[in-house]
Amino acid sequence: MPQGSTAGPVEFIAYTEDVCEVFNRHGVQQDLYADDKQAYVNTPVSDVPTARATLHSCILDVGDWCSSRRLQLDETKTELIWFGSKKILGKVPESELNLTVGSDIIQPLKSVRDLGVQLDTELSMKTHVSKVASSCFNQLSRLRQITRLVGQEVAARLVSAFIIVRLDSCNSVLAGLRRCTTEPLQRVLNAAVRLVLNLRPRDHVTPALQQLH
Repeated sequence: MPQGSTAGPVEFIAYTEDVCEVFNRHGVQQDLYADDKQAYVNTPVSDVPTARATLHSCILDVGDWCSSRRLQLDETKTELIWFGSKKILGKVPESELNLTVGSDIIQPLKSVRDLGVQLDTELSMKTHVSKVASSCFNQLSRLRQITRLVGQEVAARLVSAFIIVRLDSCNSVLAGLRRCTTEPLQRVLNAAVRLVLNLRPRDHVTPALQQLH
């Protein structure tokens, strides 16, 4: 199929969906997003070596499956993360958390990006909140250069398009978190309100937040 064609994505999925049989044969859970494949195993600390061996065997078979479909498994884009509390993960030597894929040794990461959400090892979502807040403040600094040249209505639309959209994206994963974790996002909203209404740093923002919904 020509790259960029309308039928291309559907045909690719139809061509590769039987890779699920490889994961199922090893008892490994999987999520598939077009050409991106994610494998999961759930294990107690005592069975970490067994889990690594299972993942290693599964990835080898996925590599063979790719070759049979004239595809190539890209080891350099393979990422690994272990989820658990700091206390539990601290019981496992770092050398036992690595994973060998082909000729590469994959080191576990502290966080990975999954469909727009940054997941950290403890699932605290602090990394995700930090990155979203940083991105928003960066956009606010850019908008500040032009909002003085436009009216309040246009400024509000710009903030909605470049800031609020980022805050709304995947925000359901933040439900139930402590206020101290999500506080950086509130600071983003406060800064956005001050930008739109041209408020001073000491001005109260609660009425302005309500005014701008």
